[in-house]
Amino acid sequence: MTGEDRDGALRAFERARAAGDVEAMATAAFMIAAVRPFGAPLLAPGYLHEAYLSASGATAARLAVELARCWAYAGEPARAAPFADEALAVAERMADPVLEAAALDAELLVHWGPDDLSTRIRTSSRLEGLAGRLTDPQTRLSAALWRLTTALESLDVVTVRRQLRVLDALAEESGSPRVQMFAASRRGMYALVVGDLDTAATQVTKVRRCGEAASEPDTEALVHVLTSGLARQKGDRAALAAEAADFEAFGTAHGIRSVLAEAALFWLEAGEADRAGALLDQVVAGGLDAVTRDVDWALTVATATEVAAGVGNREVAEAGRGLLEPYAGRGVVNAGGVAFVGVVEDYLRITDAVLGRERDPRWTAGAATGYRRLGARWWLERLQSSTGGARPGPVSRVVLAPSGDDLWLVGAEGRASTLRAVKGFRYLHLLLSRPGAELSALELSAAVNGNAARPTVAQSDLGPALDRRALSEYRRRIAELDEELEQTRAWADHGRSERAVAERDLLLAEIAAATGLGGRPRPAGADAERARMAVQKAVTAALQRIEQLEPSIARLLRDTIRTGATCSYHPDPDRPVTWVLGPLRP
Repeated sequence: MTGEDRDGALRAFERARAAGDVEAMATAAFMIAAVRPFGAPLLAPGYLHEAYLSASGATAARLAVELARCWAYAGEPARAAPFADEALAVAERMADPVLEAAALDAELLVHWGPDDLSTRIRTSSRLEGLAGRLTDPQTRLSAALWRLTTALESLDVVTVRRQLRVLDALAEESGSPRVQMFAASRRGMYALVVGDLDTAATQVTKVRRCGEAASEPDTEALVHVLTSGLARQKGDRAALAAEAADFEAFGTAHGIRSVLAEAALFWLEAGEADRAGALLDQVVAGGLDAVTRDVDWALTVATATEVAAGVGNREVAEAGRGLLEPYAGRGVVNAGGVAFVGVVEDYLRITDAVLGRERDPRWTAGAATGYRRLGARWWLERLQSSTGGARPGPVSRVVLAPSGDDLWLVGAEGRASTLRAVKGFRYLHLLLSRPGAELSALELSAAVNGNAARPTVAQSDLGPALDRRALSEYRRRIAELDEELEQTRAWADHGRSERAVAERDLLLAEIAAATGLGGRPRPAGADAERARMAVQKAVTAALQRIEQLEPSIARLLRDTIRTGATCSYHPDPDRPVTWVLGPLRP
């Protein structure tokens, strides 16, 4: 919207008010609020609120959604919450899926603080399911971005990849430059996560092109985030200094604390520690504990903590450590999946030296686990370099082999544990013997059950792989597991957490295999579907049994074994292992 368009909307609002035309007032208020560029001052709430007070029903609910969005983006979630709650209640009462989706988006904005992750996961899952019933590309875009963001926060790489595919498909299907811009932005984000700098650079160009075609006001912000990420990973000090200057100018002009914190980090990495320290003083004015606990809280506190460690500011480093420690096990994300900026344990780790403490192995191990789970190559290499472990350790020899009498040996060679056999051990054995191979669940099942010579036959559509009731139950159970994971992380109950993660991953894989884009049921052949479910169930049971006596090996297998319609084992180069397998007996 141009300035002329905005002036026209303001005049339209005045005319509608004079005529007492509530619907026209609402339409004009929506136009006034339509452009909400990052960092812009609030101009629309007054118009929205006046129309809202005069409206009723669905119109009032839509105005409440926009009011919630305005206040949430302004860093005022407490003001936003009543409007979001009212809109959702009206949408549910009216059974209006379009309005309900908009209200859920507003609820997510309201609950974007560090203590609301379990709520966001539940709500984003609900929005994802609802979006599958709708055709509007913007609603489906919102659902995919929210699920991507919560997956990054919870280090759920399976869901991250799935939502990236959803965004790609939606960009192609819709042909919308705006959707294409968001899809390219998140592809660029993920390319930086995995260290694919060429792809990241390509996506920067695409973001700019599509954003300009869509007249999207946040295009430049997205370009700067990707460009600064590239500069960091390349170690390009000149580019970092340029980005630092731009971030500092923008953050200063608009009074955005998180942007100033990022500017301080870029100055530090550009070799300008004095400028970084001076900006840090602005960021933490009033104390880190005074930072609003909203969308930018984790980014601001984590980045300020890293800068404090780099410039030797013990007071801020200690404050940041205390604030971040309850959130160990999470990823730190910039806004709606715009950038991944590390795991909490890494920020805790870097405070040890400046605080004069011995290195806490929990933080190094936790950071390494999180980065390996995401495939975050640059982050992992940085961690290894700083801890003196830049090269993979010596190759380990690990046994997973039958030993007779319905028993298996599992563990380090020479001190392996003896476990009662379960069928999943045989599936693991076959996958480990063929690293990198992609085996269908049907082939794997046939080989393990002695039917490898029997040809598999593609089947026709035999109906949905999971009916809607089953899908609903799966999603309900995932919501329960999300709550359980929040509790186990708070209590540092790693064993229970691993089991919950395994069950959750299995359920997500089941849903992904049984649904297409937007959550629609996908048909499946009976034999292939039975094999997929049987293999996943057996492998999960096997990993749970291994975990009881050999938890580190169970973790390694979970990180490197993939099950589903196709199954595979992809070795982790940072944890080199020679598997001692032995022959399988009939």
